[in-house]
Amino acid sequence: MSVPGAGVAVGDLDAAEGADAFLRHMLWRYPGQRQPIVALLGPRRSGKTDVLRAVSRACGGTVIHAALDFEENPVDPVSAAALAAFQMMRGWDNLRHGPVFHRFGLGLLALNENLDADRGRAAEQIRELIKQYVRSTPPGRIADRLGNAAAGTMDIVAQGVLSPLVSGPAREVVTAVREQAKPVIGSLFQSAARWGVRDALRWHISVPEAESARSIDALIRLSSTSRSAAVGPLMAAFLADVKAQAERHPPLRSACSCVLPTRGGRRDRHDHAWVLLADGAQTPAGRRFLTELAAARARNQLADLDGTGAADPLLVLSACEQWQSEWTSWWCEPWRSTPLPGTPQRRVPLLSRATRTLWAAENDAAVGAERGPAAAWWYPVWLDPMTEEQVGSTMDRSDPSPARPLPASVVHRLTGGHRGAVSAVLDGPFTAHPGPRGPAVSMVAPADEDGTPLWSYALEAGLPDGLPVPGAHWSTTPAVVLAAAYLADVRTAHDPRLLALSPELPRSLELLRRHLWVSTFTHRPSRIRQIGWGEADVPATLHPWLARSALTALNTAPPARPTDPAPWHEVFAAQSRALTESVTPGGDGAAVERALFHDLALGRFAPVAAALADRFDEDHRAWIRLLDYLASAPCRLLYDHAPQDAYATLLDGVEDGGQTVFAVATAKLLALLWLYNDPLTEHTRRWDGEIQECFTRLAHNSRLLDVSPLQQAAAAFA
Repeated sequence: MSVPGAGVAVGDLDAAEGADAFLRHMLWRYPGQRQPIVALLGPRRSGKTDVLRAVSRACGGTVIHAALDFEENPVDPVSAAALAAFQMMRGWDNLRHGPVFHRFGLGLLALNENLDADRGRAAEQIRELIKQYVRSTPPGRIADRLGNAAAGTMDIVAQGVLSPLVSGPAREVVTAVREQAKPVIGSLFQSAARWGVRDALRWHISVPEAESARSIDALIRLSSTSRSAAVGPLMAAFLADVKAQAERHPPLRSACSCVLPTRGGRRDRHDHAWVLLADGAQTPAGRRFLTELAAARARNQLADLDGTGAADPLLVLSACEQWQSEWTSWWCEPWRSTPLPGTPQRRVPLLSRATRTLWAAENDAAVGAERGPAAAWWYPVWLDPMTEEQVGSTMDRSDPSPARPLPASVVHRLTGGHRGAVSAVLDGPFTAHPGPRGPAVSMVAPADEDGTPLWSYALEAGLPDGLPVPGAHWSTTPAVVLAAAYLADVRTAHDPRLLALSPELPRSLELLRRHLWVSTFTHRPSRIRQIGWGEADVPATLHPWLARSALTALNTAPPARPTDPAPWHEVFAAQSRALTESVTPGGDGAAVERALFHDLALGRFAPVAAALADRFDEDHRAWIRLLDYLASAPCRLLYDHAPQDAYATLLDGVEDGGQTVFAVATAKLLALLWLYNDPLTEHTRRWDGEIQECFTRLAHNSRLLDVSPLQQAAAAFA
């Protein structure tokens, strides 16, 4: 199958903005300051890799950084650290000396050496390894050149200047002295070079596994251990090298755009962190590397007996498409809007708003404590979705024609700003205008040359393992379809129960949450939500791209038998029956409202509009809240028809039935908002004007004194 979106570079424009925001708020560093392991969260193909690449480009040649991709190269932690060290040892514009990793390098050499069983010969092997390592360092190579130059000078003196002056036995003495002096001179220069790695050798003595042995014995012990047991000391050595390099060879200071917390009303001088970018953090290799990295930090901190500080300057930004349960001690899950009271939980911030201060408020002291929890090092942040303007810019690049058929607002609301979804929509054959009678985007149109429908491609590309993609025919409702229908009701977010619809429903909801397809970040409030709901918690919803794809599968599925009702009707009718058979949080009133929601999803527009009109003069704010809730129901009409045709179908005969003014206005308003909330309806001035007129008419015909909620709602569409 070809990959939709391969021809459109989606994400480059906004990824640069996200990278800039991240570096401005997170790169600054004061001496001794601990750095978090940032987990960049987002569902599959949402653009996390684009942001990591943009951060790497923004770091350029002045911010020391390295990048690892555990999806493409699932190496063990030691190999990953070696790759990172290799990348960091390049030349940097603002460093006088390139970074060196003596502690890590010596440990790696010892680990990879097969030592003799005899301890004396093993010690000689280690000494030779150290000599070879020293010779490979820049000072060692300089020492070699100086030694060769000095030996050459001796040759010139002995053979040139002194040759005419000595003869016989004296010449033999001069020659012997020259030959004996050459290795001594070389050794002197190499001893000076070895002085540069003395701290690295001493560090290996301090490793707990060395048991205070001499440096040679410590490396022998490291060489004789297994690779898995050596991970801890080597990762600790890697971080110790990073710390030592940053302290002894800080970069040259230059202007920057860091956003610093206020200290005494001024901007303090500061350093910059080193950056390690890790893609595929949710893979087994990625998780193990980052787990060992956090453990190595705790290890170095525990070994900091002299109080000089063990905080390394390495800021990690890792791309992760799964929530890890251990983070819940410190961070509220993305599908919950309110942190647990009495806990250090905080809401996960957007990447663009992430600051070190938010992490440090609770976590810095925790990781600084003796044997502090490793989970406290983590700082989950949510990837900002593309804005409507960014989607429009991407559409301009892919199709600069001013007569493009798809408005950016439609693409943005359909995809939820998901970069992979935007790419799939813009690459589809339906970018040609579908005509006045069809939806703006057909989710059943082929997405590739094999004829795979767009909804099927979207589910195949996004669903986590364990949730199969629905086929064209089924006898039992697929788990993802059932979950999408269940989550369409926003009140399920605050309902602790699960309806007894299917044994697969709890598992499918758990998978969608853990893989970040269900969150409060994907909820897009309507224009009247604030008026009706006030400061109520934002509900968690299924991502609009996945929701539309799963409900399209439900809409297009044929009945199992010709006499059976459509699967759409079966699923929503079953949910409605399950609700009536259970106790609904909020009492009977909430149960009635949820029943109306499902009636509207089943297409029973007239009775729902009548029930809404009956409640008009009770409480206008509560009425707007109910209106907003009902208008969020899935509208099956728009899966096959254009919004204008759907509106005409819904209002057919309403004005000719002898109904009251506010009953007609209520029916019109419900129809307009129901269609308006669908992502495929373009928000035009005409739609806004008609909605505003309905609210205004209702305010004029109200029997209540306080009509300010209706006036506020009308103003929201002005």
